[in-house]
Amino acid sequence: MFTIEPRFLLKIKGQDEFDITDKIPKVIYLGGDSTPVFNNSYQENPTRDGSRLTRVNFGKLIFTANFLLTSQDYYDQKLLRHDIYQLFGDRNLVRIRTDIDMGKVMFARPSPFDIKFIENGNNDSLFSILFEIPSGYKYSLERSDSKKLDYLSFGMNLTSNEISYNHSENSFKIFNPSDITIDPYYQRHDLMLIINFDGDSYKIENITNNTSYQYNERAKKSDNIVLNGISTILNGNPASQKTDFGYIKLEKGWNDIKVSGATSHTTTFSFPFIFID
Repeated sequence: MFTIEPRFLLKIKGQDEFDITDKIPKVIYLGGDSTPVFNNSYQENPTRDGSRLTRVNFGKLIFTANFLLTSQDYYDQKLLRHDIYQLFGDRNLVRIRTDIDMGKVMFARPSPFDIKFIENGNNDSLFSILFEIPSGYKYSLERSDSKKLDYLSFGMNLTSNEISYNHSENSFKIFNPSDITIDPYYQRHDLMLIINFDGDSYKIENITNNTSYQYNERAKKSDNIVLNGISTILNGNPASQKTDFGYIKLEKGWNDIKVSGATSHTTTFSFPFIFID
């Protein structure tokens, strides 16, 4: 029977990604799991039964990672404990990947955890770390427009790697395999449109949800226009004043996109896929 060895990969700011067992050989990752947090808000009406739902959002995601630490004696354990706490003692978020879904990453901080011997006379220690993921999400390892987007990972809602995020047609479809809508306005999600066009203006519409964005001034194909969420950059300089201050939102699944105004264009959708587990 084919089995996959549990792997726990970390990327700390300024360092290359590494396997925790390669960094501390006496630490063995035993597996882990995550638990999404659903926050539902309700409004009460004293004259009516029940409650009215007013808002649903996702709280910080919790990922529990389980480890085995093998040591020779108490003094060896103390040294290894120091290495482990030092490893996770960075104030910045750390990026985590595990064997169960190597195509997804989590940006997390550890909550307090203890490392103790299993029992008296046993030099091994079992411990768990609860990682808090403030965004509430997991993200795809690569962005939609990455040339490395040639993998399918568990639970990523992808059935083909032939989907394109770069288009020059006036009507095309964009696939959002995320678990949720990509909303750069209300949820501040990461969504970039990289636009090069010839013509007096450029307008892009998502027919599926009626969001749109328009660049109102003439441009040539060599100009690099980036709609980063709700902000526009022209050749590296702020240029939102040249637009209608619109934005594009992507629904789950397929989105029908229309481009008008430009004589010709190339439009690239660049975003990480978002997953709630």
